[in-house]
Amino acid sequence: MSRRELNKKEKRERIIKASLKLFSEQGLENTSISDIVEKSNIGRGTFYNYFNTPKDVFCVILDELNCKINFEVKQAQVGLKSAYDFLYASFKAYLDLVSTEDMMLFHKNNQNQIRSISYGSESILSLVLNMQEDLKRFPEVAFADNKYFKMFSLVAISSASELFVCLHHNYFESSKEEMAHFLANIFVSGLQNYSKLPARES
Repeated sequence: MSRRELNKKEKRERIIKASLKLFSEQGLENTSISDIVEKSNIGRGTFYNYFNTPKDVFCVILDELNCKINFEVKQAQVGLKSAYDFLYASFKAYLDLVSTEDMMLFHKNNQNQIRSISYGSESILSLVLNMQEDLKRFPEVAFADNKYFKMFSLVAISSASELFVCLHHNYFESSKEEMAHFLANIFVSGLQNYSKLPARES
C-alpha cells in the first residue's frame, strides 16, 4: 500500500473513530458534520471525500459492528452439542462484544437508529440466516419448520439487543452470564413448547 493510500485510510479511520465517540456521547441525531470535523481534526472538505452525512458514517460503524458480532457469534458456536449451549454461547458472545463503555453508550443513545438501519443490512440478514440454519442440526428443536426458525432467529437476535439496552437504562441489574442464560433458556423452552402445539390451518 502506497503512502497516499495509507494516509487516506488513516483519515477515514480517524473520522470513524471520532464519529463513534460522538455518536456514543450524544447520539446520531445530535451530531453534525462540524462536530465530526472538529473531533477528527480534519478539514470539512476532507470529510466529504469519504462521507456525505453523519448517517453515512453511522451506517459504516453499524455494519462493521454487525460483521464483528456475526464473526464472534459463529466462533463461539463451534462444536456445541445442544440448542441451549448454542444459544447461550451466541448470546454471551454478543453481550461480550457490545459491553465496552463506548458500545454501551452507542446502543443506549442510538437505539431507534440501530433498530431501523440494522434490519435492512446484509450483516444482520447473514446472522439471521446462520442461526436459522445452524439450529436445525439440534434434534430437540429440529421439528420446527423454516418459517418458524426464521421468526425465531429474528426475535432471538432483536431480543438480545433490546434486553441489553434496557439493562443500561437501569430497568434491572444482571451479569452477562445471567442474561445469556435467561435468553437461551426462554428460547429453548419456546422451541420445545412449539412442538406440543396442535397443527393449525394456514
